[in-house]
Amino acid sequence: KCVSEVGCDISGLVFGGLASSLAVLTDTEKELGVVCVDIGGGTTDIVIYVDGALSYTSVLPVGARNVTNDLAIGLRISLESAEKIKIFISQVRGKDKEDEIDLTPLALPEELKTISYKTVVEGIIRPRLNELFQMISSEIKKSNLAGLTPAGLVICGGGALTVGLVDSAKRILSMPVRIGVPSGLSGLIDEIESPAFAASVGLLKYSLDNVEEASSGNFLDKIPLTGFMGKVGNALKSLLP
Repeated sequence: KCVSEVGCDISGLVFGGLASSLAVLTDTEKELGVVCVDIGGGTTDIVIYVDGALSYTSVLPVGARNVTNDLAIGLRISLESAEKIKIFISQVRGKDKEDEIDLTPLALPEELKTISYKTVVEGIIRPRLNELFQMISSEIKKSNLAGLTPAGLVICGGGALTVGLVDSAKRILSMPVRIGVPSGLSGLIDEIESPAFAASVGLLKYSLDNVEEASSGNFLDKIPLTGFMGKVGNALKSLLP
């Protein structure tokens, strides 16, 4: 309904985790074996590639909004103010090593002027991030592909910008971790060269790569699938003309 209201038609549906992986993963990472995690507001998508093929997907019912909720409760402020603080401390921490962070530029309605970086990050944000990566670790183990992903973990989505996220991921998962930024773009792309736009850019790439195949009914041939996902793909192909 939302799409139709802006005058567009839906030509197909694509799993968000797959779209994000198309935007941020390299071919080498896919061949070696890699885990791609897209941390959205309310959910976290997990995609695992092994030998260049999509081998496992999962969705967790938690996301960056959970961190915002924790901040709102811990600091006794609104969700809007908590979101502003979460973004602000992620931006200023690299510039200012002081523990006390000045919040006056945010002009919060609660008139909160300063916060302790250690209290907020170590006491509120990190526990939630640790919980999230524990859940991701469980999913990786559940996939039985834990030993087949030497390229490590690539994190994207708006939640990837959360302060302390990479450290938590490395500590819990004990694997290489990097933040995934959309690549392979040209033109006026400054605004979308961010992990937050991984899924959007991936959808564009998917559409461009599959427009001809979609019109001929063979677009699934473009996606390498193995195991259970391969069976699903073959079943879908059998239904196409």
